[in-house]
Amino acid sequence: MPFRRPNSSHWYLELATPGGSIRKSTGTPDRATARSIERALHELAHRRAWDLLNAMIDDRITVGDLYDAVRNRTEDALRAKLNDVDLEPLIAAWVAVQQADVAPDTMAHYLHVVRTLIVPGKPFPRSQFTAAALEDWLARHKGKSGTRRKAHAAMSQFAKFLVRRRIIAGNPMRDVEAPRPGKPRCRWLEVPDLMRLADAQPAPYRVLSALFGGSGIEVSVALGLRARDVDHPRREVRAAGTKTHARDRIVRVAEWAWPYLEEHCRQLLPNAPLFPHCDRWRAQDHHKAACEALGIEDYRVHDQRHSYAVRAARAGTPAELIARQLGHADAILVLKVYGRFMPSQQERDKWERIAAQQDAVSVPRLTPI
Repeated sequence: MPFRRPNSSHWYLELATPGGSIRKSTGTPDRATARSIERALHELAHRRAWDLLNAMIDDRITVGDLYDAVRNRTEDALRAKLNDVDLEPLIAAWVAVQQADVAPDTMAHYLHVVRTLIVPGKPFPRSQFTAAALEDWLARHKGKSGTRRKAHAAMSQFAKFLVRRRIIAGNPMRDVEAPRPGKPRCRWLEVPDLMRLADAQPAPYRVLSALFGGSGIEVSVALGLRARDVDHPRREVRAAGTKTHARDRIVRVAEWAWPYLEEHCRQLLPNAPLFPHCDRWRAQDHHKAACEALGIEDYRVHDQRHSYAVRAARAGTPAELIARQLGHADAILVLKVYGRFMPSQQERDKWERIAAQQDAVSVPRLTPI
């Protein structure tokens, strides 16, 4: 029978368990309700629903939760809740696995995106990680199409990890349509403005800015560079990107940007990071502040790649070489975005004359143009 404890307004039940008797509060001051709860628990015991009773005894659910499930005939739903998995603690394991294959800066971006859905320290049940919930999350995600496409990719990586760990049966992000790519952006600066932009930033971000505009290298790759990656005689940098096989390449640093990097590397040991304690967020902040100070509008850090590519295209650099420098698998995107900057017919004639002269050297019977 329910009983009251001294100085308590609620009724209690005494339950016999293999480990001895325990007392559980019914959570109600009403005796009739308490007796109804007692009958519900006896019914569960008669049906040998030990999983639910043990969960109540272990304080994984309350007496009230169990009583409501019996009254509403939602015991299966309660079982599903008990068998749910909290995804929040799994994020640390995901980061540890990803770090072996993903650049630290990229991993930091992935983590930032996932944390906009799964808040640190707050339980996030597996049952809520559904395509519908993820679609709503992506729709609310701040930023334009490109930003939300990156968010889609980051969450997809986390979902793939959960599938590999057999936490979920399938990847729900496959049912969430990624935003359509926006119109290719091509905002660039001329070299004098690129130098002004670099000089307006404090060290070492001025070097980063010059490296971005003078090589087209990505932020995540630049932040992972070490002094040994810089080939001073050739004025090249080993850009070990991880996104695709084409991202691991050798890039040539433009003549205007090389002095910034050379001076920065002068006192560094071979294994020293080029940009310790720097991250993409601070780089963006310094870039934005410099642009505002110089009156440069609508120019993002990523636009530095456009500045490099436009300059190279104007100089007659083959599209394949520009693609290789930027880390693209082929020249298709380069031609699509920068094709209008390729040499004019007059410039093509110039290059053809040079090629013909080279042909005349190797084949004497040919007459050079």
